[in-house]
Amino acid sequence: MMCEGTTVTRSRLRAVAIVIGAAGFIGAMAAGTTNAAAQSDETKGYITFAINTHDWLHVDQSADIILQLIELYEKHGVRGDFYLTAPMTHYYTESRPDVIRRLRESDMTISFHIRPPHILYPKFNGHLRELDDDQLAKTLRDYETYRLDMTTGELLRDQPGGYQYVAETFGCKPVALGIPTGSPRERAAARRNYRELGARVVVEHHESGTKLDHPFEWVDGLLMRPSDFSVTRWSAPGDRPGRRGLGSFWWNMVSVPSAADYNPTVYLKKRLAEWNGPRAPIITCLIHENNFFRARSTPFALIYYADTRKSRPLERPFDLAGPDASVARSPENRDAIWKAYEQIIAYAAANLKVVTSEDIVKMAESAGAAGRTSGTAERQPSD
Repeated sequence: MMCEGTTVTRSRLRAVAIVIGAAGFIGAMAAGTTNAAAQSDETKGYITFAINTHDWLHVDQSADIILQLIELYEKHGVRGDFYLTAPMTHYYTESRPDVIRRLRESDMTISFHIRPPHILYPKFNGHLRELDDDQLAKTLRDYETYRLDMTTGELLRDQPGGYQYVAETFGCKPVALGIPTGSPRERAAARRNYRELGARVVVEHHESGTKLDHPFEWVDGLLMRPSDFSVTRWSAPGDRPGRRGLGSFWWNMVSVPSAADYNPTVYLKKRLAEWNGPRAPIITCLIHENNFFRARSTPFALIYYADTRKSRPLERPFDLAGPDASVARSPENRDAIWKAYEQIIAYAAANLKVVTSEDIVKMAESAGAAGRTSGTAERQPSD
């Protein structure tokens, strides 16, 4: 695992090479040159494989898929960006320490994200509005210092937790993180808190929204994770637009009649062929670890919500033995998803530059004044 202040490793040298390769499109962007000149380093694009890890109802299956993903990335000589919640880190530590050990020993990147009943999750953050600025800052710091009680949403102040626990467990400060609340005030306070704790990147554009002329923007000292487009969900011709009009997740479509239209490698090639920007695109390929083995809904949806669409939160205390909102995928379905995922990993390894948030920070820093701006972005919906 690459950490600030560690000795140079092969992956560190690879990251340096990525930064050097990025100089072509950064310099061209600053000079306002043509698309061809901007991509003179022959880079077709930069892609991040992000894995949101959160399925505490199926810890062993979750752990097993993480181990398989690490092996897959290493097989193709690339790195994955694992977004871990603090509760998942606790569960792994307590029942699957082999996953913690394997992640620590690997060259993967550790990032951080939030799920219910964390205080920053939408519809679980009501009383934050009642706090003044100092109280808000202290509350947010506490939630990244002490363990979250999954039943009450309160803190277990006799146990470590939050962002700081993940950092201590892996010996690395998680690089990137998501802040799901839509409140501008809460987001700003959270960004400042996480920056002080050591984070470097914040997800403001969930799947797309990066500016062509300023791919690297900073807000409250954090780099906004750039993403020109995502290989995550889309709509095939003739299909319904899916939830929120954003399309269907490709892994839910591998066994339907229109499965060929949802092959992630085919979609990536299509988007690359259509790209006509002044620089090489920065791409996100996002998946949740449970998407490989569970279907229908987020497993813990009915523990925290009255409906699988997660629109109506339940009253506290939450019943952790409540119904599982997901169903197991068939072996054939699992194999099809894995095959499609490995295909896009192999294609990206051979044709693009695979980067993690750690590499992207270095790219942004090397851009200097050409890419360093500050601002805010409209938060996109996440899943």
